[in-house]
Formats: sequence, C-alpha cells, structure tokens
Amino acid sequence: MNLKRVLLAEDDRDIQVVARMALKMGGVEEVFLASDGQECLSLAQKARPDLILLDVMMPRLDGYATCEALKQDPAANHIPVIFLTAKAQNADVQRGLAVGGIGYLTKPFDPTTLCQCIVSIMDGR
Repeated sequence: MNLKRVLLAEDDRDIQVVARMALKMGGVEEVFLASDGQECLSLAQKARPDLILLDVMMPRLDGYATCEALKQDPAANHIPVIFLTAKAQNADVQRGLAVGGIGYLTKPFDPTTLCQCIVSIMDGR
C-alpha cells in the first residue's frame, strides 16, 4: 500500500488499537489518532495525512460534519476520506458519500483485510 500517513478519527479506544495495528501491518508508517471531529480537523492540517478514516458517531463534531468541514478547508480538501463506522444503513452510506467521502466501510471490520479494503476503495476512486 502506498499510504504512509493515515489519520484515524475514532472515539473508541479498542477500535483505535485494532485499526492502528491493522494499518501498521498493512504498511502504513504513521497512524495519527483523533478522538473527535474537532481534533480530526486540527490534526488533518498538522499531520498532512494521505488518508483519513472517519467514524460517524463521535463527540463534539460527528463524522459527517467533520468531512464537510475538511472538504471546505483548502489545506485539507485534497485528503481522501473513507468512513469507518457502525452506521450501515443505505441512507448513512449515501450521506457519507454526499458530504465528500470516497468510500464507506462498516464496523465490525476484519483487521486482516482492512488495508485491502482501503486499497480497493482508493484504486476505484
């Protein structure tokens, strides 16, 4: 995988640990963690990730609003966003794509195939 820096916006510590491990095993060099949407916006500008994995249900600012804000920010609007969330209804997926996400992965996810799923989405965009 050609992703070196990934920002994971996820408020559940257990999911942070599993996803970070899966990303590292898949070749990602740096994984930045944000626990809410506001922190994600700040880190996106500082860390300059190659990809943002974004949960929907987070404190302070949900994933949809965070994605909208990222897409309006000239310093971050080029960063692809893939939603990684338990919100799995078709309406949720459509909303995620409508606010600027390039893909949508649902929890629970398989850590052994997470990177393959990300690559598949990135290749298809």
